Amino acid sequence: MSPANRFLAVGNCTLDDVVTPDGQISPRQLGGNAVYAAAGMRLWNVDVSLVSVVGADYPAVWLEQLADAGIDISTVARIEEPHLLRARSFYFPDGSRTDRLEEAQALLPANAGETLDLESEYADTGSPLHRRIWPSFCPDLSQWAHHLDAAAYAHIAPGPLPCNRANAAFLKRRRRGQIEITFDWPWWDWDREAHADVDLLRNIDYLLPSIEELTVHADAAAGAKTVTGSSNGHAFNIARQLLAKGPKGVGVKMGARGMRLLLQNQEHWTDIPTYPTTAVDPTGAGDAFCGGFLVGLAHTGDPVDAALYGAVSASFIIEDFGVLHSLRIDARQPHSRLRRLQELLAQHNQAG
Repeated sequence: MSPANRFLAVGNCTLDDVVTPDGQISPRQLGGNAVYAAAGMRLWNVDVSLVSVVGADYPAVWLEQLADAGIDISTVARIEEPHLLRARSFYFPDGSRTDRLEEAQALLPANAGETLDLESEYADTGSPLHRRIWPSFCPDLSQWAHHLDAAAYAHIAPGPLPCNRANAAFLKRRRRGQIEITFDWPWWDWDREAHADVDLLRNIDYLLPSIEELTVHADAAAGAKTVTGSSNGHAFNIARQLLAKGPKGVGVKMGARGMRLLLQNQEHWTDIPTYPTTAVDPTGAGDAFCGGFLVGLAHTGDPVDAALYGAVSASFIIEDFGVLHSLRIDARQPHSRLRRLQELLAQHNQAG
């Protein structure tokens, strides 16, 4: 596995409004699951293609800035309809967040309406508007078939499940299996029965859900329609069931609590720490983790080491608003943080 091979970040571009627990507002910042994943890869100075779809009115300056940072945007398609993938992230003091305005009223400063558009309907995750427009912004990898022949690593970010399924199958077929694919679940599609989708999971090498996403799919499998708590044992059993459907590993992202990794034929989790830093804007941290994880696989071939790469990528993303600041990081800094995380993991393993 050579790190020189091209990486793909497949998913969405968005325009994000972010409100932090202390009332700081960052309106219309460049965002999107594929953008953050691409940034998580590019931190490590690898060749990255952003594979996405934007609307006719999507700011060209954002794509130009990504290109200036070394991310290939030739695989971004522009369609004639407006770019309706706008997102809001309202963060609570406990680290949780919502994208629904009615749930975040208590967080908003009195003058929030002067900075944010609080009147327009946004495509809240899983809402009828979101489900209606989302397929239009899901990239079709067959459009760039010949361009993808150099790709050896791809991250597929959350998207409509039929699109995710088709893209994963296309990549494996086109590359004759010579490609590693990571996938982050679209939890709001719980009713599409992704938990039992063998046609999707057999083409995924590493499944990287959040703990909430893992639990939603477990509840869907049981016929429930709400997110419930998940004990360590419950999450472990879910991960084991998923591994039986194809992936080599399941990595459960748990925010500030780090990540838990379960591989084929393992009988216990491997705990991965976060890099100790100050979080300003956690938006996109999970996507950046997935991008870094993929680079780590390419560099080391070891999923545990790969998870440390992911944690480093996430650490840079959360230190400021948006994504662009992370693309100005000195190339030596990620490797310095990686060494520190390796030390922390070694100390944890010795203590355990």
